[in-house]
Amino acid sequence: MENLYKYANRFFDELEVFEDQSRGHSYKAYLRQAVIEFLEHETKDTAFGVYRSFFDSYRITLEGETNPFIDLLDVLLSYEERASTLIDKQRDHYVHSVNVFLLGLSIYTQNKSYRDAFNAVVLEKKTYPFSYDTKGEEFFYRWGIASLFHDVGYPVEIIGKQINKFIGFAAEVDRQGKVKTHLEFENFDQFNSIAEVLSKEEFTEAYLARYSVPDTLDLLKPNDLLAHKLHLSLGVDLQEIKSALDRFPQVMAEHGFIDHGYYSAIIVLRWYGFLIQSCGYQPEYFFNPILDSASAILLHNYYKNVMMKPPFNLDHLSPREHPIAFLLILCDELQEWNRTAYGIQDKRRNLVEEASITISDQRLAVTYLDKDTPQPDQFAADKEATLSKLLDMKALFADGFSVVCELCRSPAAALDVLSPQDAITPRQLIEDLEKLAAAIHDLYNQKQLERHPEEPLAYPHFSDLPDALKYSNLRQARGIAQKLDRLGWEIRPKGSPGEVIRDIPDSVVEALAVLEHEEWMRERLDYGWSYGKDKDNENKVSPYLVPYDELSEEIKDLDRDTIRNIPALLDRIGAAAYVRDSRQTPPDSDPLIARRLPESYIG
Repeated sequence: MENLYKYANRFFDELEVFEDQSRGHSYKAYLRQAVIEFLEHETKDTAFGVYRSFFDSYRITLEGETNPFIDLLDVLLSYEERASTLIDKQRDHYVHSVNVFLLGLSIYTQNKSYRDAFNAVVLEKKTYPFSYDTKGEEFFYRWGIASLFHDVGYPVEIIGKQINKFIGFAAEVDRQGKVKTHLEFENFDQFNSIAEVLSKEEFTEAYLARYSVPDTLDLLKPNDLLAHKLHLSLGVDLQEIKSALDRFPQVMAEHGFIDHGYYSAIIVLRWYGFLIQSCGYQPEYFFNPILDSASAILLHNYYKNVMMKPPFNLDHLSPREHPIAFLLILCDELQEWNRTAYGIQDKRRNLVEEASITISDQRLAVTYLDKDTPQPDQFAADKEATLSKLLDMKALFADGFSVVCELCRSPAAALDVLSPQDAITPRQLIEDLEKLAAAIHDLYNQKQLERHPEEPLAYPHFSDLPDALKYSNLRQARGIAQKLDRLGWEIRPKGSPGEVIRDIPDSVVEALAVLEHEEWMRERLDYGWSYGKDKDNENKVSPYLVPYDELSEEIKDLDRDTIRNIPALLDRIGAAAYVRDSRQTPPDSDPLIARRLPESYIG
């Protein structure tokens, strides 16, 4: 994946982020580092780092509440890992979506024809005056939502497959024929609706002023919004596409399939519609970028399954008809590497391990690589045929495109992946996390000066840190809430009523320091570090990748400082640690901590 690494860095070199330029954040640094660490080692943890960095940087949430979009992605991962093992065909969609995201960034930065198509269709101030003026950011935002959320409705499809699998098995005993099942809604209209927080007239006024919308459309119904968007983008008859979308749940039931893209699109419109109204954002912010991304999510399966068939009979999709949908279909179809098999049959298949991708203004070349047995020749031929049928590939790649399969020359070693926790951990706002990350660095420098007053500081200020170390501090800041939660404590604004934790007991410090070091080791190993006697940051070598007991007291103190400093760190951002519900949760509620605490503390 050397080229994707190069292309992604090139994209971020060019990208401008409004929040960084206007409000002094470092969002681009966090986003870039999350992407780099994912590309260096593709795991669920590094994928989550990309999701977290994107949706925290472009967060829409109610004041004082956590980011709901990250929780939604947690649900997707949970369903895939646990529920999908009972069905025949099921591959990863969690790491897959991040790879789709990065492939799209690569095509954007490498292919001028795509950039021209996107700019011509989207960056028209008369149509949408609120688009980002920062370089590349309007594409980055729309593409991020479309690619990272395009499979978020997949649990619906998993459930449908599970029911079919189990009922089919149960009915097989007397061999009287296959029993079909389907998903049915008692009140689909309630799901297909956006909450009316503002008055409908106020929220839809600007959209109605720009477009001629018949009274038969309800702009607070996702199906109606999607119908109008496809009418404008693809030129299809408005009433025909509205009827097709309204009937689609029934069509899926009649034919025994579920299109998760349809549900993903509705979920995105419902959630963003509610939050944009609730937060007082401009309505155009919803009716332009969000609707654009949601309609691309709908089309990534729907174009092939519906739009290319009667009554629409559309030809291959042009990038100038719907740039985001074109890119999503292309990247989703190409992304075959490193997809974990969950389904029973898929676990027996030979899945693509890696890919070599070359993108230019004129050509796209994809080589799928396998360690032992390459994919059959027909695999590549089918992939080329599918893309040629679905998309106007010549519009981007004048010299053509190719898909081939080969054996790996040097397969990468696999590493074990940590199991996710069952609970969804409380999450802080990124503004507070940034302040915490800077405070962590300042306190670290303070301790280093106390211990080694004669040595100059390597990085006097947080802004001096390389992106990788900024991101490392950000991850440490995120872990504070998790540690407090294990002790029955929580973060609240300073001055809130309740029992404040001013100092952390030494026994708790030591127990959590052990956990801190274990987490640090796992993190380093996941990101490609290895043990060596001499520290070498450039080559990711560390002498501290050893059990906690083997560390020197000086290095142990760094882990202890991480815990001891929590009250002081929170104070710097106007917060404090409080006992949850005004009563102490005993530390033995967490066995990982309890086994390291003396009995006198546990009671």
